[in-house]
Amino acid sequence: MINRTMAKNLSGGGYTAHERIGYIDALKGFAILCVVLGHIADGYLDGNTFPESSYMLYCIYNVIYAFHMPLFMMISGFVYCTAYFDDSGLPNQKRIHRQILNLVAVYFIFSIPFGLFKVACGRLVNKGVNIKDVLMVWAKPITPYWYLYALIGLYLIFSIKKINLFDESICIAILLCVSLVSSFIHFKYFALTNIMYYSIFFYIGMLYKKNKSLNSGWLVVALFVFSVVLMAMFWDKAYDTGTAIGYLPIAKLFVALGIILAIWFVFEHIGFLSNNSLLKLCGKYSLEIYVIHCVFTAGFRTIFPKIGITNVYLSIIFNFIISTAIPILFSILCKKLNIHGLFFKPVTYITNLKKQN
Repeated sequence: MINRTMAKNLSGGGYTAHERIGYIDALKGFAILCVVLGHIADGYLDGNTFPESSYMLYCIYNVIYAFHMPLFMMISGFVYCTAYFDDSGLPNQKRIHRQILNLVAVYFIFSIPFGLFKVACGRLVNKGVNIKDVLMVWAKPITPYWYLYALIGLYLIFSIKKINLFDESICIAILLCVSLVSSFIHFKYFALTNIMYYSIFFYIGMLYKKNKSLNSGWLVVALFVFSVVLMAMFWDKAYDTGTAIGYLPIAKLFVALGIILAIWFVFEHIGFLSNNSLLKLCGKYSLEIYVIHCVFTAGFRTIFPKIGITNVYLSIIFNFIISTAIPILFSILCKKLNIHGLFFKPVTYITNLKKQN
């Protein structure tokens, strides 16, 4: 089971304690691999790269997009509570705010160059941006960096001590309503819609860390079966890739909840998953993979057909492996050069440099 030590935060940076939570690293690894595969499928669908395999790609997309970011947010809430809450069960605001500064810096370090990359590539990318979009990243995140933006917002919200003193049942009810309402709000700025929708998953992750109240296997199985039935009922047969399950917000939410609780339970209780070295490696570098991989998934989608890789399965496999491996190798190299923190925890890195001088 989990020792009461500080874990590495999903959104980057080093440990402030001396021990990792093995199954959480493996879960992060699984989640980030789903992100990479989902972006590959999304890019191939939008680019009509393999029209003859569109339904297969659609199935990959729909299944992954049904749960992968809710899973990320639940993990984020868990490690947020683990790393930034005191033994009293209340947030350490000083540490949280310091990490928020790191997240803000990482957000700009990667979103601006990626935005300029998309501007330069123009027609080669599926979802183009312009200079105005790059200049507006402070208010309107460029995909996929909305996650970091939303995470900053959730860190701020749940750093308020009064929120953490509310009755947990009342908080769940309120956040559930907020999440459902978000489906009817299409506000383009400040990642507001994303913050609203994912707040329930973030909070459930926090509760799981505090209470360990989701240990019932039968409850998890029941929720998972219910979510699979819902997914089957609302499967979009027209395969409109803008809709992962269907058009009923509460169905989307409960599908995600049932799947992520089942995945969490499996990783926590099955040793060969929680101890899988490859998944744990990917989990250790989940931030790095997240902020870097999109350049390569998009680039290889265009390059592979030109070098003779025209088989959809080979293209997916090669793209998946290379787009995951390059960020990990880059991170390892940065660590060897002692500059890893400059990219992935810059405020702490610069502060430490000043102290040394």
